[in-house]
Amino acid sequence: MPQSAISKCTGGDSHSSLPACLPMTEFSWGYTIAAYPIGGVVGSFVSMYSNVWLGRRHNIMLTCVLFIIGNVISAVSINVPMYSIGRAIVGIAAGMCGSSVSIYVSEISTNKARGALGSLFELFLNAGVLFTQVCGLYMSFDPMWRFLWGISAILAALQMAALFLFTVECPRRLCANKDYDRAAAALQKLRAGADVEEEFAALLAARQREVESAVPTMTIWDILTLKDRHISWRTVIIMVIQAYNQAGGIGPMSVYSVGFFTEIFNGNTKSATSLSLADAAVNTAATFVSVAFVHKLGRKNLMMASLLGCTLGCILMVVGAHDTSKGGVIIAAAIIYIGFYSLGCGVIPWFIAPELVPMHALASASALGSSCNWLFNFLINILWPYISQNLGDNAFCVFVAINFVGFLFVLFFMPETTGKSLDDTDEKSQSDEHIAESGSGSSHDSEDKQDKKEVEYLEN
Repeated sequence: MPQSAISKCTGGDSHSSLPACLPMTEFSWGYTIAAYPIGGVVGSFVSMYSNVWLGRRHNIMLTCVLFIIGNVISAVSINVPMYSIGRAIVGIAAGMCGSSVSIYVSEISTNKARGALGSLFELFLNAGVLFTQVCGLYMSFDPMWRFLWGISAILAALQMAALFLFTVECPRRLCANKDYDRAAAALQKLRAGADVEEEFAALLAARQREVESAVPTMTIWDILTLKDRHISWRTVIIMVIQAYNQAGGIGPMSVYSVGFFTEIFNGNTKSATSLSLADAAVNTAATFVSVAFVHKLGRKNLMMASLLGCTLGCILMVVGAHDTSKGGVIIAAAIIYIGFYSLGCGVIPWFIAPELVPMHALASASALGSSCNWLFNFLINILWPYISQNLGDNAFCVFVAINFVGFLFVLFFMPETTGKSLDDTDEKSQSDEHIAESGSGSSHDSEDKQDKKEVEYLEN
C-alpha cells in the first residue's frame, strides 16, 4: 500500500533531512522487492549450519538482531541501493528464522498438537500481514512510510526479549548434544508440570538408537547425490510442498495486490485497497480453521483441498478480469483463493520437514525446502510484472496450471504424516540403513540374521 509513497513521492514532502521518496519504476520496484527473497534463499542455506552450531532458540534470537539492523537501514535509506540492502538483510533473517521456527515448533510439540501449533506459525504470519496492511493504509506518506520499518525493528526487539525470558531450547536437540539435564528441565517446562518421565525416556531411547546406528549427519551434497534415496525423495517432497507456499500466486495476491486490483477496477484505488484488506482478514480467519482441523483432516487432505481451491480461485480471477462489470466475481475469486491457500499451502509447508526426514538429515532437508520457498518467492515477484504486462486478463491462467499440477503431485506422491512421532522417522531411516548394510554381501549367515533381528526390532 505505501508503494506509491515510497517510489513516486505521492505522499508529499515533509522537508525532512531524508529524501521524501526513493524514485523507482514498476520494474525497478520489483527488483527492490526481490532483494528480500534473495536474502531469504541465502538465509535458508545459512540456517543449515546455524541450526546445528547455535541450536534452534539461539538461531532465532540471532535473526532478531538481523531484523533490527535491516529494518533500520531501510528506514533511514537515502537511495535505492541502501533501501535494497536493508531489505536483503531482513530477507536473510527471515530465511534463517522461517527454517528454524518451523523445526522448533515441531520439536517442542506433542504428536497430537504439532499440526495445530505448526498452523499457529502461519496464523501469526498472516496476522502480521494484516497488521502491516492496516499500518500501510494510514502511513502512506512522507515521512511516516519510514516508520513502518521502525515498527518492524521494535517488534523484532520485543521478540528477542520474549525468546530470552520465556523459551527453552528443544529437548530433542539437547539430547542429541548429550545435554540430558537441560533437556529434562526444558521438557518439564514445556509440559507445564505434567509427568514427562515416559516422554523423556522415549527421547533418550531414540537418541541411543542414533548413537548405536552411528548414522552420520547428512549434508546437502549427500541428499543431492542420492546417498540415501529414501531421504532424497522425501526431501524432494519437502521442496515441492515448500515451493507451493509461493508458487501458486500468493505473491500477486499480496505484494502486488493493490496495483493489480486497481487495474481490474479501472483505477478505483479505494476498492482495490478494501479488497486487499479483506484478503488479509480472510487469510487470518482461514488459518484458524486450519488450526482446528489440521490434525483431524490430515496434512495430505488439506494440501489437496487447498490446491484445488486455489485452482478454482485463479479460474474465477481470469473470468472476472475479462468482465470487470462483474466486480463480485473478482471479490469471490480473491476470497476463495486466499481462504483455500490458508488451509493448506500457507500452513503445511512450515512443519512438514521434521515429519518426513530423520534428525540427522533434518537441517539439510529443511534448508533445501526453505530455499525452494524463497526461490519461488523471488521468481514470482520478479516475473509477475512481465506476466501481467504480456498476458493481461489471462495472467492468472499460469497459476491455474501451476496449482493443478501441484494437486496431482500431492495426490500421488505426498505421504500422510498426521499423528506420526518425529522419532518414527528416525527409526524408519535407521531400518533402511540396516537393510542396505545387510544386503551388501556379508559372508556370515549369523551376521545376516542378527541384522534382520535388529531391523525387526527397530521397525517395531
